[in-house]
Amino acid sequence: MLDRRVEACRAKDIDQLMSVYSDDIVYFDVVPPLQFIGTDAVRRNFVRWFDEYDGPIGLETQDLSVAVNGDVAFAHMLHLDSGTRRNGLELAVWVHSTVCLRRLDDQWLITHEHISIPHDPNDWSAVVDAKP
Repeated sequence: MLDRRVEACRAKDIDQLMSVYSDDIVYFDVVPPLQFIGTDAVRRNFVRWFDEYDGPIGLETQDLSVAVNGDVAFAHMLHLDSGTRRNGLELAVWVHSTVCLRRLDDQWLITHEHISIPHDPNDWSAVVDAKP
């Protein structure tokens, strides 16, 4: 399911991507309003993100860790988000990702996701050139 999530992001396939989220998803992101609740809000946020790219999105997963207990699971990983932005900027940024899942009717769905970017503690600016 996490692989389908990444593939959907790479392909900018919003319907495939949204199929892995529960209706009551709570998504914390690095862009305002910082918290997106429900599939409509999360869908709009992903469409906004997809539209920032001219072409496909590069998304690589590293250091994936998954823990499962019964019908609840969580995963944390690093993602390298890369590609050419619509403004012509070529950028590759490492982000932290935590995903919480529940098994609902024999299907695993994401109920919570949290994305963050490393920051400089001296001035709180984003550190977009950090590497693992």
